[in-house]
Amino acid sequence: MMDITLRQPYSFCQLGRRGNQEDARFPDNDSPQGCKPVFVVCDGVGGQDKGEVASRTVADAIGKYMSRVDLTRPFTGKDFSKVLDYAYDALNRAMTRDTREMATTLTFVCFHGGGVYCAHIGDSRIYHIRPGVGIINQSDDHSLVNSLVHSGNITPEEAINHPQSNVITRCMCYTPKGQSPSSASTLEIKDVQAGDYFFLCSDGVLHKIDDTALYNLLCEEIPDKEKIRRIAEASRNSSDNNTAYLIGVEQVEEDTAVKPDTQSSDASDGEMVEMVESADESATTPITQPNLTAREVAPSEASAGKKISKFLKSLFG
Repeated sequence: MMDITLRQPYSFCQLGRRGNQEDARFPDNDSPQGCKPVFVVCDGVGGQDKGEVASRTVADAIGKYMSRVDLTRPFTGKDFSKVLDYAYDALNRAMTRDTREMATTLTFVCFHGGGVYCAHIGDSRIYHIRPGVGIINQSDDHSLVNSLVHSGNITPEEAINHPQSNVITRCMCYTPKGQSPSSASTLEIKDVQAGDYFFLCSDGVLHKIDDTALYNLLCEEIPDKEKIRRIAEASRNSSDNNTAYLIGVEQVEEDTAVKPDTQSSDASDGEMVEMVESADESATTPITQPNLTAREVAPSEASAGKKISKFLKSLFG
């Protein structure tokens, strides 16, 4: 068992150069009363109907469900599957015949008695950063560009400013009866230390801050409030809505001698998949931009939306 004490979390939610806010976060302010240590950032899918409704619905549904979960015990993949089902049910109920195209990404981080549970769908991102060591874990975007990098069709350098960087291959959206919704890529982390950071953000932040800049900023000897202020200031003029949560770990106490490890899984079936390699704590981890993992390209899912499917079909035949 593990007892993780967090410092004051800080967040922001900004319009960028958009006229409508389609991002959502949970908690929706930095000092929520009686909230569990659960953090969510959602980004309504651009070009679809009512992205702001989709993101808000999912963020609030997850917050509501998690309010009754006992996090003094380990939180498992089976537990998260129930959370995700609840959020999908809420999303389907929020839709009418005219709004079935609305969709959202998801990032989810939960601190519990067994460590930290992370999950994501889409291209909003989660980082686990250890100052002085490197980026320990980073979520792997469900995006067309990321798939093209994994398959060797483009280089990581070509991916940075690729014209189709906004096309995602997985999202939370309307799921007709008889079809399976998009699954989440998940990561169970037991290697947590005092001083670690967990950072969740929508892709509007990533347009302005790369991995190296984020890591270097979090290594600076300044208060967390100033760190998030600088990230917000750098992201303010992003071409997209930009939302982020910065959560610092104050203290970790363990009552067992079990060796820390990191596991990843797919919440839909519990199958283990590689996410990112853990850093060797004896040396500084080299950081590249973008930081991408090596794994097979996942096919696009039908539930990712008609526009995504049509684009992939036109690109690959």
